[in-house]
Amino acid sequence: MPIQYRYDETLTDPALLEGVWDLLCRYDHEFIPPLSAREHTYQSDLTAGAAATALPKRYFDELKEQAFLLVLDREQVIGFMSFRPHYVFEHADERVETIYVTTVIVDEAYRGQGMTTRLYGELEVIAQQKKRPIMTRTWSTNHSHLRVLHKIGMREVQRIQDGRGPGLDTVYYRKALQEGPTS
Repeated sequence: MPIQYRYDETLTDPALLEGVWDLLCRYDHEFIPPLSAREHTYQSDLTAGAAATALPKRYFDELKEQAFLLVLDREQVIGFMSFRPHYVFEHADERVETIYVTTVIVDEAYRGQGMTTRLYGELEVIAQQKKRPIMTRTWSTNHSHLRVLHKIGMREVQRIQDGRGPGLDTVYYRKALQEGPTS
């Protein structure tokens, strides 16, 4: 069976949750700071001061309250994107309701095949239906994610200098809805 992409607004299937948990645990320390050092998925203070726990349990508990796009290979979760469908981004004089991507993980064995780009494409369909822009944040040295964000047309909307420690900026990106042709 070929790789499948699945949207699940409330992920309750124990096998799928276990697959997400497995990916979180295996790739926890690829994130800056590690997911196990975070209190929740939308935490604004991401400096390296928080101590990592053994496993990203608190982070996982937060994820279970979010919507998911899953990548499956023979019913095994090999990647996922979690997101908050009603996140309000506030910066300067701007206040925008968005679809906010909190986490994207693709199993290392499947990387380089365009799965993250495809996940964002699937999310764009949802964003068009909900009439909301897509937002995410990452760190300034996460080059693989930044390449994808630029490729799909996301634009930087805020940068927090040294937001994750010296020389590690937190960078927010947004992609506005494409307007249809006017009549």
